[in-house]
Amino acid sequence: GGGSGLGGAAERSFGTEQQIKKLRLKGVVGRAFRQSAPPKLHQKATDHYVKVLRAHGSAEATRQLAEAKAVSIRQQEQRQDTLALTSEEKTRLLWRYVPDESEALNTLRKQSHRWLWRFIKRNDWKRFDVCLEQLRTRDLAFDEVTYNLALFGILLHRRKDDELVRQVYAEMVDERRFHPALLRLQGGFVESYFELKEVDAAPNPVNLQKCARTFWQISVNFKRQRIKELRTKLADAATRQRQRLLRERGAEGVGLSDEALLLPVYDSDGELSDGENKPRVKFPAQRPRQLRGVFKGSGVPNRRKHRWKH
Repeated sequence: GGGSGLGGAAERSFGTEQQIKKLRLKGVVGRAFRQSAPPKLHQKATDHYVKVLRAHGSAEATRQLAEAKAVSIRQQEQRQDTLALTSEEKTRLLWRYVPDESEALNTLRKQSHRWLWRFIKRNDWKRFDVCLEQLRTRDLAFDEVTYNLALFGILLHRRKDDELVRQVYAEMVDERRFHPALLRLQGGFVESYFELKEVDAAPNPVNLQKCARTFWQISVNFKRQRIKELRTKLADAATRQRQRLLRERGAEGVGLSDEALLLPVYDSDGELSDGENKPRVKFPAQRPRQLRGVFKGSGVPNRRKHRWKH
């Protein structure tokens, strides 16, 4: 019998397969249409998409299939690469070879930045100088943000000679661990400030504070970029050493948790930098102060609508 048995049952197609049959797509175009699996489109949009796939001897369909194959190969290689370091291992490696980037020192440095900015806004220059001196006495390496606050602190201090800015900038250049673009930006601002000062057109303290805040954000971005590049270099060196040790000892003799695999031969002199090693959002995330005690049904979110009553 024809229709009663399983062998004679009519084949049913759903979704993409049904569209392929309806549009009579075959060969490379059919495989590309099946691979991309476009969403449900208007009939004219679907016809246009198929027309693009068929154009120039199915060149677009061939290109899409090649890209999909390359992506699958890269994903397979990433799965097979079990020697790559995890994020926690990269962070521990960074802290080991660059002690100034440890979590405790980073926290202390960031708190010092906040206090330096408060002293600048309050014009409390005695405490500002004491805070900078304590950073030097504790051998806490200055980063981009620290130098930025030191530079603008001199410019905003009315009783200090502005020529000291050139000394601080020269010290920043001598460190040889900051991005050249940031150095050019800072140096250009310093030179522009002195040129304006010669014609008695130097920016007022309010504008200088705005510039300091802007340069602060720029310095943070440069610092984040540098710490990311340094972690990547350390991770690549550790991965290469892992591969070398596996070849020397054999895959069965070396485990991935071996402490020796986390000791790459890498010269980190002159590569000290600062950045964000932790996620930007602290977990568990805390609710803002103005939303404490607010819950569903409390009426607080709608309080603005009835403000005229109170």
